[in-house]
Amino acid sequence: MIPITVVMRSYNDAGLLPRTLAGLAAQQGVAWTLSVFESASTDDSPALLQRFIADHGGEAAGHRFTALAAGSYRSSRVLNAGVRAATTELVVFLNSDAVLMGSDALLKLVEPFAADARLAGTFATQVERAGAAAVTRLDHEVAFRQRHRLGAAATWVSLVCSAIRRSAWDAVPFDERLTYAEDAVWSVHVARHGWRTRYVPEAVVEHSHDYTPAQRRRRAYGDAAALAVIAKVAPPADRLRGVVLPLLRRIASDLRLALGCGRPWWALTVIPQRWAQVDGAWAGSRAGWQQVHAPGSATHELPRP
Repeated sequence: MIPITVVMRSYNDAGLLPRTLAGLAAQQGVAWTLSVFESASTDDSPALLQRFIADHGGEAAGHRFTALAAGSYRSSRVLNAGVRAATTELVVFLNSDAVLMGSDALLKLVEPFAADARLAGTFATQVERAGAAAVTRLDHEVAFRQRHRLGAAATWVSLVCSAIRRSAWDAVPFDERLTYAEDAVWSVHVARHGWRTRYVPEAVVEHSHDYTPAQRRRRAYGDAAALAVIAKVAPPADRLRGVVLPLLRRIASDLRLALGCGRPWWALTVIPQRWAQVDGAWAGSRAGWQQVHAPGSATHELPRP
Protein backbone atom coordinates (compact mmCIF):
# COMPACT_ATOMS: atom_id res chain seq x y z
CA MET A 1 0.00 0.00 0.00
CA ILE A 2 1.35 3.39 -1.00
CA PRO A 3 0.65 6.09 1.61
CA ILE A 4 -0.84 9.31 0.19
CA THR A 5 -2.52 12.45 1.43
CA VAL A 6 -5.51 13.48 -0.69
CA VAL A 7 -6.09 17.25 -0.73
CA MET A 8 -9.61 18.10 -1.86
CA ARG A 9 -10.87 21.61 -2.61
CA SER A 10 -14.63 21.90 -2.40
CA TYR A 11 -17.21 24.50 -3.39
CA ASN A 12 -20.90 23.82 -4.09
CA ASP A 13 -20.42 20.35 -5.58
CA ALA A 14 -23.06 18.50 -3.56
CA GLY A 15 -24.55 17.06 -6.74
CA LEU A 16 -21.31 15.27 -7.62
CA LEU A 17 -19.68 14.75 -4.22
CA PRO A 18 -21.38 11.42 -3.45
CA ARG A 19 -19.81 9.93 -6.60
CA THR A 20 -16.45 11.59 -5.95
CA LEU A 21 -16.30 10.31 -2.38
CA ALA A 22 -17.51 6.83 -3.33
CA GLY A 23 -14.76 6.68 -5.92
CA LEU A 24 -12.17 7.68 -3.33
CA ALA A 25 -13.43 5.11 -0.81
CA ALA A 26 -13.15 2.37 -3.46
CA GLN A 27 -9.46 2.98 -4.22
CA GLN A 28 -7.12 0.01 -3.84
CA GLY A 29 -3.35 -0.14 -3.50
CA VAL A 30 -3.10 3.20 -1.68
CA ALA A 31 -3.50 4.11 1.99
CA TRP A 32 -5.11 7.55 1.92
CA THR A 33 -5.93 10.27 4.39
CA LEU A 34 -8.21 13.09 3.29
CA SER A 35 -7.57 16.80 3.84
CA VAL A 36 -10.55 18.95 2.79
CA PHE A 37 -10.55 22.70 2.22
CA GLU A 38 -14.18 23.80 2.05
CA SER A 39 -14.82 27.23 0.52
CA ALA A 40 -18.03 28.33 2.29
CA SER A 41 -20.36 26.29 0.09
CA THR A 42 -24.03 27.19 0.24
CA ASP A 43 -25.23 23.66 -0.59
CA ASP A 44 -24.84 20.38 1.31
CA SER A 45 -21.14 19.96 0.46
CA PRO A 46 -19.83 20.66 4.01
CA ALA A 47 -22.23 18.17 5.58
CA LEU A 48 -21.45 15.47 3.00
CA LEU A 49 -17.70 15.87 3.51
CA GLN A 50 -17.87 15.94 7.30
CA ARG A 51 -20.05 12.83 7.32
CA PHE A 52 -17.63 11.04 5.00
CA ILE A 53 -14.67 11.96 7.19
CA ALA A 54 -16.49 10.79 10.32
CA ASP A 55 -17.44 7.51 8.65
CA HIS A 56 -13.76 6.89 7.86
CA GLY A 57 -12.33 7.49 11.31
CA GLY A 58 -12.33 11.27 11.57
CA GLU A 59 -9.33 13.23 12.85
CA ALA A 60 -8.09 10.20 14.77
CA ALA A 61 -7.46 8.53 11.40
CA GLY A 62 -5.57 11.57 10.12
CA HIS A 63 -8.38 13.18 8.13
CA ARG A 64 -8.82 16.96 8.23
CA PHE A 65 -11.64 19.39 7.44
CA THR A 66 -10.75 23.06 7.05
CA ALA A 67 -13.56 25.59 6.60
CA LEU A 68 -12.42 28.67 4.68
CA ALA A 69 -14.02 32.05 5.23
CA ALA A 70 -16.27 33.24 2.42
CA GLY A 71 -14.27 35.20 -0.15
CA SER A 72 -10.88 34.14 1.23
CA TYR A 73 -10.09 31.40 -1.29
CA ARG A 74 -6.96 31.69 -3.38
CA SER A 75 -6.04 28.40 -5.02
CA SER A 76 -2.25 28.62 -4.67
CA ARG A 77 -2.42 29.41 -0.96
CA VAL A 78 -4.82 26.53 -0.31
CA LEU A 79 -2.65 24.13 -2.29
CA ASN A 80 0.44 25.13 -0.33
CA ALA A 81 -1.43 24.77 2.95
CA GLY A 82 -2.57 21.29 1.93
CA VAL A 83 0.92 20.09 1.08
CA ARG A 84 2.41 21.75 4.15
CA ALA A 85 0.03 19.84 6.43
CA ALA A 86 0.48 16.51 4.61
CA THR A 87 2.23 13.70 6.45
CA THR A 88 3.21 11.72 3.34
CA GLU A 89 5.82 12.25 0.63
CA LEU A 90 3.20 11.84 -2.10
CA VAL A 91 0.31 14.31 -2.12
CA VAL A 92 -2.70 13.80 -4.39
CA PHE A 93 -4.97 16.65 -5.45
CA LEU A 94 -8.53 15.61 -6.25
CA ASN A 95 -11.21 18.19 -7.00
CA SER A 96 -14.54 17.64 -5.32
CA ASP A 97 -16.20 17.31 -8.74
CA ALA A 98 -13.66 14.85 -10.19
CA VAL A 99 -15.01 11.30 -10.22
CA LEU A 100 -12.37 8.56 -10.19
CA MET A 101 -12.99 5.95 -12.87
CA GLY A 102 -11.81 2.59 -11.60
CA SER A 103 -10.62 1.39 -8.21
CA ASP A 104 -6.95 1.64 -9.23
CA ALA A 105 -6.98 5.20 -10.62
CA LEU A 106 -4.92 6.67 -7.77
CA LEU A 107 -2.56 3.71 -7.72
CA LYS A 108 -1.83 4.28 -11.41
CA LEU A 109 -1.30 7.95 -10.69
CA VAL A 110 1.33 7.45 -7.96
CA GLU A 111 3.13 4.29 -9.11
CA PRO A 112 5.47 6.15 -11.53
CA PHE A 113 7.19 7.97 -8.65
CA ALA A 114 8.97 4.82 -7.49
CA ALA A 115 10.79 4.43 -10.81
CA ASP A 116 11.88 8.07 -11.25
CA ALA A 117 13.52 9.94 -8.38
CA ARG A 118 13.28 13.24 -10.29
CA LEU A 119 9.56 12.93 -11.02
CA ALA A 120 7.86 15.92 -9.40
CA GLY A 121 4.27 15.38 -10.49
CA THR A 122 1.81 13.26 -12.43
CA PHE A 123 -1.70 13.94 -13.65
CA ALA A 124 -4.66 11.96 -14.90
CA THR A 125 -6.70 12.10 -18.06
CA GLN A 126 -10.12 13.73 -17.82
CA VAL A 127 -13.13 12.43 -19.72
CA GLU A 128 -16.01 14.81 -20.26
CA ARG A 129 -19.37 14.19 -18.67
CA ALA A 130 -22.27 12.70 -20.60
CA GLY A 131 -24.04 15.37 -22.60
CA ALA A 132 -21.07 17.75 -22.57
CA ALA A 133 -21.26 20.65 -25.04
CA ALA A 134 -19.45 20.50 -28.38
CA VAL A 135 -16.84 23.05 -27.34
CA THR A 136 -16.09 21.02 -24.20
CA ARG A 137 -15.65 17.86 -26.26
CA LEU A 138 -13.29 19.63 -28.66
CA ASP A 139 -11.27 21.01 -25.74
CA HIS A 140 -10.91 17.56 -24.21
CA GLU A 141 -9.89 16.11 -27.57
CA VAL A 142 -6.78 18.28 -27.56
CA ALA A 143 -6.20 18.50 -23.82
CA PHE A 144 -6.20 14.74 -23.28
CA ARG A 145 -6.86 12.43 -26.22
CA GLN A 146 -4.46 14.30 -28.51
CA ARG A 147 -2.32 15.93 -25.85
CA HIS A 148 0.84 15.65 -27.97
CA ARG A 149 -0.52 18.58 -29.99
CA LEU A 150 0.19 20.88 -27.05
CA GLY A 151 3.94 20.67 -27.59
CA ALA A 152 5.97 21.78 -24.58
CA ALA A 153 2.77 22.28 -22.58
CA ALA A 154 1.87 18.58 -22.91
CA THR A 155 3.62 17.81 -19.61
CA TRP A 156 2.14 20.71 -17.68
CA VAL A 157 0.27 19.28 -14.71
CA SER A 158 -3.51 19.64 -14.46
CA LEU A 159 -4.28 19.62 -10.75
CA VAL A 160 -7.87 18.35 -11.09
CA CYS A 161 -6.56 14.85 -10.41
CA SER A 162 -2.83 14.84 -9.87
CA ALA A 163 -0.01 13.83 -7.55
CA ILE A 164 3.15 15.65 -6.51
CA ARG A 165 6.27 14.75 -4.60
CA ARG A 166 6.57 16.67 -1.34
CA SER A 167 10.32 17.15 -1.71
CA ALA A 168 9.82 18.77 -5.13
CA TRP A 169 7.25 21.11 -3.60
CA ASP A 170 9.72 21.94 -0.80
CA ALA A 171 12.03 23.26 -3.51
CA VAL A 172 9.28 24.85 -5.61
CA PRO A 173 6.00 25.67 -3.82
CA PHE A 174 3.02 27.07 -5.69
CA ASP A 175 3.27 30.76 -6.53
CA GLU A 176 0.90 32.44 -4.09
CA ARG A 177 0.33 35.41 -6.38
CA LEU A 178 -1.80 33.13 -8.56
CA THR A 179 -5.47 32.19 -8.52
CA TYR A 180 -5.42 30.75 -12.06
CA ALA A 181 -2.98 28.47 -13.93
CA GLU A 182 -0.92 27.81 -10.80
CA ASP A 183 -0.45 24.22 -11.98
CA ALA A 184 1.00 25.25 -15.36
CA VAL A 185 3.34 27.80 -13.78
CA TRP A 186 4.48 25.27 -11.17
CA SER A 187 5.20 22.71 -13.90
CA VAL A 188 7.48 25.15 -15.71
CA HIS A 189 9.25 26.18 -12.51
CA VAL A 190 9.96 22.62 -11.34
CA ALA A 191 11.32 21.79 -14.80
CA ARG A 192 13.74 24.68 -14.46
CA HIS A 193 14.94 23.05 -11.23
CA GLY A 194 15.64 19.74 -12.95
CA TRP A 195 12.40 17.92 -12.12
CA ARG A 196 10.02 16.17 -14.49
CA THR A 197 6.24 15.97 -14.75
CA ARG A 198 4.31 13.22 -16.48
CA TYR A 199 0.89 12.64 -18.00
CA VAL A 200 -0.61 9.29 -16.92
CA PRO A 201 -3.48 8.55 -19.33
CA GLU A 202 -4.16 5.20 -17.64
CA ALA A 203 -5.44 7.11 -14.59
CA VAL A 204 -8.88 8.44 -15.48
CA VAL A 205 -11.38 10.82 -13.90
CA GLU A 206 -14.68 12.17 -15.14
CA HIS A 207 -14.46 15.94 -15.09
CA SER A 208 -15.64 18.76 -17.34
CA HIS A 209 -17.43 22.09 -17.27
CA ASP A 210 -19.73 23.66 -19.85
CA TYR A 211 -19.01 27.39 -19.67
CA THR A 212 -21.08 30.25 -21.02
CA PRO A 213 -19.16 32.63 -23.29
CA ALA A 214 -18.84 35.09 -20.39
CA GLN A 215 -17.49 32.37 -18.08
CA ARG A 216 -15.09 31.18 -20.75
CA ARG A 217 -13.79 34.71 -21.25
CA ARG A 218 -13.28 35.10 -17.51
CA ARG A 219 -11.37 31.81 -17.29
CA ALA A 220 -9.21 32.63 -20.33
CA TYR A 221 -8.42 36.06 -18.91
CA GLY A 222 -7.33 34.61 -15.55
CA ASP A 223 -5.22 31.85 -17.06
CA ALA A 224 -3.48 34.18 -19.51
CA ALA A 225 -2.77 36.76 -16.82
CA ALA A 226 -1.17 34.09 -14.62
CA LEU A 227 0.86 32.64 -17.49
CA ALA A 228 2.54 36.04 -17.87
CA VAL A 229 4.75 34.87 -14.98
CA ILE A 230 6.49 32.45 -17.35
CA ALA A 231 6.05 34.37 -20.62
CA LYS A 232 9.24 35.49 -22.35
CA VAL A 233 7.67 37.73 -24.99
CA ALA A 234 5.18 40.56 -24.53
CA PRO A 235 1.69 39.93 -25.96
CA PRO A 236 0.67 41.73 -29.18
CA ALA A 237 -0.46 45.30 -28.74
CA ASP A 238 -3.04 45.24 -31.54
CA ARG A 239 -6.28 43.24 -31.87
CA LEU A 240 -5.33 41.89 -35.29
CA ARG A 241 -2.43 39.86 -33.90
CA GLY A 242 -3.89 39.48 -30.43
CA VAL A 243 -7.43 38.37 -31.29
CA VAL A 244 -8.32 38.10 -34.97
CA LEU A 245 -5.46 35.90 -36.20
CA PRO A 246 -5.48 33.59 -33.13
CA LEU A 247 -9.25 33.24 -33.52
CA LEU A 248 -8.91 32.22 -37.15
CA ARG A 249 -6.25 29.67 -36.23
CA ARG A 250 -8.47 28.28 -33.49
CA ILE A 251 -11.46 27.99 -35.82
CA ALA A 252 -9.29 26.09 -38.32
CA SER A 253 -8.09 23.77 -35.56
CA ASP A 254 -11.66 23.21 -34.38
CA LEU A 255 -12.71 22.33 -37.92
CA ARG A 256 -9.97 19.69 -38.22
CA LEU A 257 -10.94 18.22 -34.85
CA ALA A 258 -14.65 18.30 -35.63
CA LEU A 259 -14.07 16.54 -38.93
CA GLY A 260 -12.03 13.90 -37.12
CA CYS A 261 -14.90 13.40 -34.69
CA GLY A 262 -17.39 13.11 -37.55
CA ARG A 263 -19.17 16.29 -36.37
CA PRO A 264 -18.07 19.05 -38.80
CA TRP A 265 -20.91 21.36 -37.71
CA TRP A 266 -19.35 21.64 -34.26
CA ALA A 267 -16.73 24.01 -35.68
CA LEU A 268 -19.43 26.57 -36.45
CA THR A 269 -21.42 26.22 -33.26
CA VAL A 270 -18.38 26.95 -31.04
CA ILE A 271 -17.30 30.23 -32.69
CA PRO A 272 -19.00 32.49 -30.08
CA GLN A 273 -17.21 30.56 -27.34
CA ARG A 274 -13.88 30.83 -29.13
CA TRP A 275 -14.29 34.56 -29.67
CA ALA A 276 -14.88 35.07 -25.94
CA GLN A 277 -11.95 32.80 -25.10
CA VAL A 278 -9.42 34.42 -27.43
CA ASP A 279 -10.50 37.95 -26.56
CA GLY A 280 -10.26 37.16 -22.84
CA ALA A 281 -6.85 35.56 -23.24
CA TRP A 282 -5.48 38.60 -25.07
CA ALA A 283 -6.79 41.02 -22.46
CA GLY A 284 -5.51 38.82 -19.62
CA SER A 285 -2.06 38.38 -21.13
CA ARG A 286 -1.66 42.15 -21.49
CA ALA A 287 -2.81 42.82 -17.92
CA GLY A 288 -0.61 40.04 -16.57
CA TRP A 289 2.45 41.17 -18.49
CA GLN A 290 2.01 44.71 -17.21
CA GLN A 291 1.66 43.46 -13.64
CA VAL A 292 4.62 41.08 -13.80
CA HIS A 293 6.89 43.84 -15.07
CA ALA A 294 5.67 46.45 -12.60
CA PRO A 295 7.85 47.44 -9.61
CA GLY A 296 7.37 45.08 -6.68
CA SER A 297 5.48 42.52 -8.76
CA ALA A 298 7.07 39.59 -6.94
CA THR A 299 4.63 40.13 -4.07
CA HIS A 300 1.54 41.33 -5.95
CA GLU A 301 -1.38 39.10 -6.84
CA LEU A 302 -1.79 38.65 -10.60
CA PRO A 303 -4.86 40.33 -12.15
CA ARG A 304 -8.17 38.52 -11.84
CA PRO A 305 -11.02 38.94 -14.33
